[in-house]
Amino acid sequence: MSSPPNWFTITDGLAKTVAFCNEGITDECFSNMLEYLFRTIDNSSTGGNQSQTDTEAELENLRAATSQLSEQEFKLTMQSLAYLVKRSLKFMLKPSRMQTDLRNHLQLTENKSNCFVKHWIQSTKIVLDALATADDDGSSNQLEDVSWKVRAQLSSEPRQKDKLALGQLELKTGSRTINLELNSAEIVEFYNQLERIQVELDALNAKA
Repeated sequence: MSSPPNWFTITDGLAKTVAFCNEGITDECFSNMLEYLFRTIDNSSTGGNQSQTDTEAELENLRAATSQLSEQEFKLTMQSLAYLVKRSLKFMLKPSRMQTDLRNHLQLTENKSNCFVKHWIQSTKIVLDALATADDDGSSNQLEDVSWKVRAQLSSEPRQKDKLALGQLELKTGSRTINLELNSAEIVEFYNQLERIQVELDALNAKA
């Protein structure tokens, strides 16, 4: 049995969403929902220019395709899938491990687990390819500089006077600047992932 996933937490809402997806949503419709979420979430984080009218129209089409769900069930499903999409984009995972986590721990059907992994690969491949290649003007996307700072923002919780500390990482390449905003737990996980990458690199170098 594989170890429990560290990139998502199984809540009652997420468990209900999996039941909705497995029992009442076709594989085609599930794929369309994921395509919409991966694209709109990626656009919002990278400043994409898709119009609000277009996204609202797509959302209405998805709602029509899942008419067997109540309005509340549809909203819960989209929110829970959006949570999975956002979490998947924050972690560096092997596709096989992601598929195992979705199928064995979340109990998503094999077809829908494969579908999620397919959309995740397509989404992350765009980012990785952009970072690995040079732009048309010849400028390099190789990482040249890293800077950081810490700031505090008001919590979104009811206790409005509380403040949340956030770390801001700025990764500079020859052609662009990538900003990451992480809380304390996410910074710890990011650090742990870098350590795992270093271990794998050292192992590969030792075999060379």
